[in-house]
Amino acid sequence: MVLAPPPLAIPAAQRGFRISAIFQWWHLLSLDAPTVAALWAWSIARAVNIGLPLSGLLLLASGTWLVYVADRILDGLRFDSSGKLRERHFFYVRHRRKALVGEAAVSLVLLWLIATRMNPTARREDAALFAVALAYFCLVHLCRPGIERWLPKEATVGVVFAAAVAVPAWSRLQGHRLSLIPVVTLFALLCWLNCIAIEKWERQTQEKARDGMVGLSHATTRWAQQHFSFVSCAIALLAAIVCARSALSTGPVAMTALYMACAISAVMFPAFDRSRLSSFQLRIAADAVLLTPLLFVAVLH
Repeated sequence: MVLAPPPLAIPAAQRGFRISAIFQWWHLLSLDAPTVAALWAWSIARAVNIGLPLSGLLLLASGTWLVYVADRILDGLRFDSSGKLRERHFFYVRHRRKALVGEAAVSLVLLWLIATRMNPTARREDAALFAVALAYFCLVHLCRPGIERWLPKEATVGVVFAAAVAVPAWSRLQGHRLSLIPVVTLFALLCWLNCIAIEKWERQTQEKARDGMVGLSHATTRWAQQHFSFVSCAIALLAAIVCARSALSTGPVAMTALYMACAISAVMFPAFDRSRLSSFQLRIAADAVLLTPLLFVAVLH
């Protein structure tokens, strides 16, 4: 069966240079997750006074890009569920061969970085994370449909993504590793909230959602979607409390700034939830709100 992808929802990109076009292609080319990963890895490292080499950030970004592109290509192969596919999936249906060539090239770069530039401790810890991610990947793509009912995939993605982002700083930190737990936990909660928001905003526009499609989600996902504003504000409040505690205890200014960035990101989710943006625009916003460490680059630097 041949899938005919519908026109992509990128009219702004077709009318010349615009800021919105940059974000649209940033999303379609799967550069959003690698950007978020590299930004937070650098920010967390700087918050504990560690300077990450460019190769470390490139390694994390390239590995993240490979995973996300592979996921979107595999999703695009499921023609029988094309009603669940989005612009990012159709983009890779149209450009699958080019994407596979890109994957091969980036894979070679990644292998070279792992062999010649990767911290030995980070290599061991990333190997464990890769095993978990691979198991999740196989479950999601080989055990469909219905896996969402028992696997909290949003929480799984949030935890694995946050752990991978923390590894560069964690592997280089000599002692006091427990100091990373609060910020990594908050970031994991934000990643979980990001996945919850994407699921909520995209399914709101599907006619099947009114016929019980949401029931296929895990119970934790359904609960978080039904109480989205409460969950977002609770995470924002937690981040604000940790931020205040860090400031009052004369903790590192850079770490306090990261806690503030977490609080700002959490508050932005319900704000976008009440907006009238399209599901495509909201999908881009879901990752864009995780770029808040950019507000504190001067402090982190």
